[in-house]
Amino acid sequence: MKKVLIKTIGAVAVAAALVLCFQVALSSADQRDFTIVNATGYPIRFIGINPPGDEIWNENELDAVLPDGDRFRVEFAGIEKGCVWNIKVTWADDNTSSFFRDVNLCKINKITLKYNRSADTASYTAE
Repeated sequence: MKKVLIKTIGAVAVAAALVLCFQVALSSADQRDFTIVNATGYPIRFIGINPPGDEIWNENELDAVLPDGDRFRVEFAGIEKGCVWNIKVTWADDNTSSFFRDVNLCKINKITLKYNRSADTASYTAE
């Protein structure tokens, strides 16, 4: 009886530790983390995420070109503040850029980028 009680207490302790680890992992995600879906019809070589007013676009979120139809996860480090951000995209095939301004990242999980090159119109849908 004593061995069964010890095994039960041990199993409960392990389960509690796993639940705690899972909760810590979930709570460490920033509410602004989101997924970008490239539905533009063009490959993207640069994605920059800046707060409004910051027009220095020197940090590329991408490690490689993001082909049309692919997605990329953006995760914040926690030091940045605010919910509203601007997104700059530079196209891999012609080196021009488009901007997606005033995106409230606290209210979305996924943003699907769209682009009409003939009209030079960039748009997005958010979920």
